[in-house]
Amino acid sequence: MEMIAATNNEHKLKEIREILSDIGCEIFSLKDMCINIDIEETGKTFEENALIKA
Repeated sequence: MEMIAATNNEHKLKEIREILSDIGCEIFSLKDMCINIDIEETGKTFEENALIKA
């Protein structure tokens, strides 16, 4: 199975890859797929920024 993780955060990608490695899932980043998305985090909290990016 292959999936695209909608992040360019290398630490998050490493964690996701480690978690899903046991089920044989290959994870690609946005950069791996040549997708360039840069969303400005204008929220005042982590939750607000997550909603902006969702």
